[in-house]
Amino acid sequence: MKKTLAQTIIYDDKDAVLAKLAEDPTALNDYDEYGYTPLIESTIANKADIGEALLAAGADVKGKDLTGRTALHWAADNNNLPFCRILLEHGADANAYTIGGLSVLVMPVLRQKQPLKELLFQYGGSLSFAQDFIHAKLLGHRFELTGTLDIYSPQDRFVEMEYEGFFLEFTVGLVRDSIERFLYNFGAKQYRSQFDTLKHYSTALHNAAKLARYQHYLLDISTVQDALTPLLQFRPLLLPVGYEGHAISFIYYGQFWIKCDRGEARKKHGSIVLYKMAHPERVTADFLKHILYTPSSRYFIEEELEIYLGLTPLAQLPIMGQVIGNCSWANIEASMPAYLWILSYLQNTGDLDETQGEEILDLFEFWRQWDQDRALEECIARFEHASAPRRASIVALLGDILFQTCRGGSRLDIARAEKMLPVLLHPEYRYVLTTYIETYIDGLSDERGAAFHHLLDICGVDIKKLRENG
Repeated sequence: MKKTLAQTIIYDDKDAVLAKLAEDPTALNDYDEYGYTPLIESTIANKADIGEALLAAGADVKGKDLTGRTALHWAADNNNLPFCRILLEHGADANAYTIGGLSVLVMPVLRQKQPLKELLFQYGGSLSFAQDFIHAKLLGHRFELTGTLDIYSPQDRFVEMEYEGFFLEFTVGLVRDSIERFLYNFGAKQYRSQFDTLKHYSTALHNAAKLARYQHYLLDISTVQDALTPLLQFRPLLLPVGYEGHAISFIYYGQFWIKCDRGEARKKHGSIVLYKMAHPERVTADFLKHILYTPSSRYFIEEELEIYLGLTPLAQLPIMGQVIGNCSWANIEASMPAYLWILSYLQNTGDLDETQGEEILDLFEFWRQWDQDRALEECIARFEHASAPRRASIVALLGDILFQTCRGGSRLDIARAEKMLPVLLHPEYRYVLTTYIETYIDGLSDERGAAFHHLLDICGVDIKKLRENG
């Protein structure tokens, strides 16, 4: 069977690609059977020589794939500095963004790739654009926000970003960073008796973050065996696993297997389930690497794995399900009570009374609220130093948090509302709050509007005056 141009780029050399292109020059900027242009295909395959030849032939350096990624996005994701330089020298946009608002700089910033960041800065790459995306995503995940937010781009326009969806690779490390900060926070002193287990969990997260780092599509796992071996020997072992657009976590120790999945699959046994394995001998290093690094189907993870390991549910830890598409955060976050649970279970020789489970969930909820408050305060602090358009984006983000998560009128809701309202009532940006009032209090008049009205009343907001001065 004759190879397509895309297959030639993937499997052959530059001369073969140019020969193939000579047969049909119109294919230079066409989408192939995988949804990519030849130039983008060359960056995905990490073949700079082919990419340079395609550029010399007139390939569109700013062309995008079906998700809006450019060749520079892919080259930056591969941390291919020479290829990025070639693309930038040919006019690639260092601030290009996808249909979801993901700019080129986001991945280098999250991976802390300093040489690549500096190269993109030289060509006008905006650090604030990337940081706004990251901060908004993470705040959206923490507060389980739905919908979209407009973030300000260097092209002097607002770009729509969905709150849902993030990267499992980075979530593990971000949760670990939060746990480490929590351990040294004065407010956590009431949980000092749990600090040893939290430190053990933090180490497990540190190892899991390293394991997740090796999940890049270009990496040959056989080349990092020496690094993997000690990581896979840690116990209990935390495994961050992605499949078919979903992300969960497993915890393994001896004959026990825990699954943290707050998505649809939780309806079978629960969000955090402790299983006993009939076949623990099957959990070998090769099996663990397969779970981590081989693309798996939903059916394998949710059905076949149960049969292969002989999983029998022993107990479940009651925890809220996933509300939105923030699975990477929701299911790494859930690994905290799960990890403390298995440690307590083992320390008590296979017994865990309800009181211990309640104490673990109390700690989890306290940490979760502490983490949310810390992130919220950092967001409010950014408002003071932001430009006018970025301030507008921050106000819109705070408006979403206020309306979507502070409607209960609890002490926590009120405290958070009182932190956000000074920003939301800023004369230049109070139109955001006014819009919520007009839409949900004056317009729909449903239970959401009534709860919102009640909260604003408690916080002393003069709604009538705000309408008049809108």
